[in-house]
Amino acid sequence: MKKRHLLSALLLVCTAKAYAGWPIGKYRHIIVPSLSFYYSKNYWDANGRKVVTGAGNQFSSVTAGVTAGYGLSRRTDLYVSLPFTTLENKFVGGSQTQSGLGDATVGLSYNIAAFKYKRYLSVQGTVIAPLYSVNQTGVPLGYGTVGAEGKLMFSGAFVSSSYFNMEAGYRRYFDNKGPNQIVYDVNIGTPLDERKKNQLTFDVGGVTSFSSNKNLVVTGNPNLVYDGYYVKTTASYGHKFTNKVSVFASAFYTVVGRNASIGSGGSLFMIYKF
Repeated sequence: MKKRHLLSALLLVCTAKAYAGWPIGKYRHIIVPSLSFYYSKNYWDANGRKVVTGAGNQFSSVTAGVTAGYGLSRRTDLYVSLPFTTLENKFVGGSQTQSGLGDATVGLSYNIAAFKYKRYLSVQGTVIAPLYSVNQTGVPLGYGTVGAEGKLMFSGAFVSSSYFNMEAGYRRYFDNKGPNQIVYDVNIGTPLDERKKNQLTFDVGGVTSFSSNKNLVVTGNPNLVYDGYYVKTTASYGHKFTNKVSVFASAFYTVVGRNASIGSGGSLFMIYKF
């Protein structure tokens, strides 16, 4: 029973991002529909100093997506995600908008070790495939090139009834200007009641990006960090309606960065397990 509760809690922590430091379970499924909003007006320059833009300048995006996971075996899971994004870049004298499918991802995770079914060490490999063309868009929906990511994940029981997920990885976009990225994330969650129906999670994560392209905003999308970094904090609240259905709401803010936008936003997502 304790093992089942822990796995359920861990899945609630990070499944919406398709990060799996623990196995789903052989022949089991997870489906996560989500809706997120992002807003940015100011940015950090090449020296990490905050730059306040003038009135009328802002960037926003709304993304609807779905992530699906399937347990191929007790240790191996398959993940697929597909987003649809609408972007708007406003500036003095006009604006640019773009809508379409974003970067699809397909990944495999493998559980290397399970420590008394309380903590899990796993690796994950992911392929990133753009479903758009940068040359045909006014505001690009992403880097516009095929990428790959490898990641090491450690998750499990923390203190009392709380739980954690830690991960670090390397992401490479196969273009002459990259970028190459180091990604990391630390997440801690805790139930608010004995039945574990309500939960709070807190997250700190970020991206450090390396590239020969030193520009902050290359083509109108400040989310595209080529040579810089950002750190983001997130707080989430989740409610488990049944053993199969849970709903989460989260809010985030980027607290520090270099050559990156100062962004905030939130998301709403549902986790369905069967």
